[in-house]
Amino acid sequence: MPHIIRISILECWNDIDPSRSRYGGYGGLTSTWLRSNHRLQQQAEIHIWDIKNSMEYPNLEDYDVAIIIGSPANPKGEDPWIVKLRAFVNKGLEKEKDKKFIGFCFGHQIIALACGLSIESNDAGYELATTPIQLSEIGKGLFKQDLIYLNQCHLWSVIDNGLGQVQNIGSTDHSQVQGLFLPGRLWCLQAHPEFDPAVMGQVLDLTRSELTDEEYRKARAHNQQKLDQQVALESLVNFILE
Repeated sequence: MPHIIRISILECWNDIDPSRSRYGGYGGLTSTWLRSNHRLQQQAEIHIWDIKNSMEYPNLEDYDVAIIIGSPANPKGEDPWIVKLRAFVNKGLEKEKDKKFIGFCFGHQIIALACGLSIESNDAGYELATTPIQLSEIGKGLFKQDLIYLNQCHLWSVIDNGLGQVQNIGSTDHSQVQGLFLPGRLWCLQAHPEFDPAVMGQVLDLTRSELTDEEYRKARAHNQQKLDQQVALESLVNFILE
């Protein structure tokens, strides 16, 4: 019998499926994407925690991996659920040395803050839809290619150049820190590897009021481009199972 990896998904937003009837919520969408990898189908037990509304958290001692997924919220905000999330991640990284932390978009930013890095609202505005990310040497090693195409929807960015032990996965013209990696501990992407074009289209519609007509048009056009979701997933599964 393979060793079962226990994964907790921390759901921070659910406007893409408020009734939970389409995907089982945003956490359910992420779980389905993870389980599309045959190795995780066999070796992973996945539980979803609605930390924004219930503010209930897993006991990290019972899990191997915590995945913090996306939200349009300010990662430095003072809403009680965000304050509690930052405290949870800070404590987890400090105390639970054998646990792995994964972040997508907002989750990437929350983990960056826990690592002592700086987050700012980007003067360039939103980075949206399918985006080519130029991979660093560590990123090339993780994804086995020079560029990776993934969906994006973020206004906040990690802005540090000196990351200490943590390594930058890649960069775009919009955001120089597109992911964080620390062997055996951290795997983060500013992008949304879990978003396919249909979900990205929903997110663009939800963000429409904050965009100009031209920004929305360009994002819609970029949403038709190729994606490397499975490339990202293969790297992530390697990290989870190593």
